[in-house]
Amino acid sequence: MKTAPLNILLICKSLPWRFKGGIQTHTWDLARTLATKGHAVSILSGGAYKKPVQKYFREGVQVIEIPFFPGRYIKPISLFAEEFSFNLEVKKWVNLHHIEYQIIHAQGRSGYLLYTNKSLHHKLVNTVHGVTSIEAGGNKALHFNSKIHSGITQRLERKMLKASSLSIAVSQDLKNTLGLKGISKNIEVIPNGVKKPKTLAIKRNQKTEDKFLFVGRLHPVKGLIPLLNAMLKTNNGLMLDIVGDGPERKAIEHFIGKHDLGKRVRLLGEKSEDQIQNLLPSYCALVLPSTYETQGIVLLEANALGIPVIASDLAAIRESITHGFNGLLCNPNQPSTFIDAMAFMIAHKDEARIMGLNGQERVKRDFSWESITANTIASYQQLAQ
Repeated sequence: MKTAPLNILLICKSLPWRFKGGIQTHTWDLARTLATKGHAVSILSGGAYKKPVQKYFREGVQVIEIPFFPGRYIKPISLFAEEFSFNLEVKKWVNLHHIEYQIIHAQGRSGYLLYTNKSLHHKLVNTVHGVTSIEAGGNKALHFNSKIHSGITQRLERKMLKASSLSIAVSQDLKNTLGLKGISKNIEVIPNGVKKPKTLAIKRNQKTEDKFLFVGRLHPVKGLIPLLNAMLKTNNGLMLDIVGDGPERKAIEHFIGKHDLGKRVRLLGEKSEDQIQNLLPSYCALVLPSTYETQGIVLLEANALGIPVIASDLAAIRESITHGFNGLLCNPNQPSTFIDAMAFMIAHKDEARIMGLNGQERVKRDFSWESITANTIASYQQLAQ
């Protein structure tokens, strides 16, 4: 059924061509798909300090870059200062312009100060991609900067969720987590979508190399160093390439150098979306040994190319990955189980190929941007009425 076009404002601090991350990619893909459906879509994002507001169109979406003070240079509290500085400017800009929009959709922690303006609560949507308290909880040795960020941000997240007319969780597990924290008002589950790949996976039974790929932010929650330690304890020659960057990069580099793993483990740095799509079909499987995920969109991106996955057996991941069907699930607290799964994939290439094809069909059916956007528009229309 055709719906009336809406004026929609999405809020995300950065976008994929400036910083590649799950929230950034999600926001941009949602905006582009909404625009193809005839909606007027704008994204409010961060711009250069001391420069005027920049407005431009890209693939049918208006991008509005607002200047904000670069709080990242205030070293003792840089994490909080950077985020808060952007959100303060968002609040000022939206207070002046919110009348132009029927829907104001904040992504993650971008826009968390909008709860202060009660006049726009009725059209306020907040997509939750993760919970700060859980993300920080895995690191017992938080330094002062992280403690300040985590402590204040948790309170602001909570206020924003309670003020929003609709909150969207990217998995049922995340919705359940919010419920346990006493936040259960108007929460819908709409997962991240996956774009149709530009390239098709090659024939895996002949072209695939006996090595594995990790793609993601280099952060302790991703479980990479425990996995490398498990690889160190085996002499089966398993090989791993790591794509991404983040706060744990130096620690990973140090571990690889200290234990002479350079011939088995390579750090490839950041890669573009197209580069990752071209890389993936050459690997036996994608590996994600995280101790915490709210969905694990990279797993679906691999499946979309017909690539099987090896991932942590977490509730959020079980919503899209079924053990033995489109991948293998392992105990994140026992890294040796990932080693066993990697060896299995190499020894059973036909089964691995079938898992990849199963995943490809599941992504087409349940996680296309067409279906995700349709669900999002239906929720928008209810608010707009």
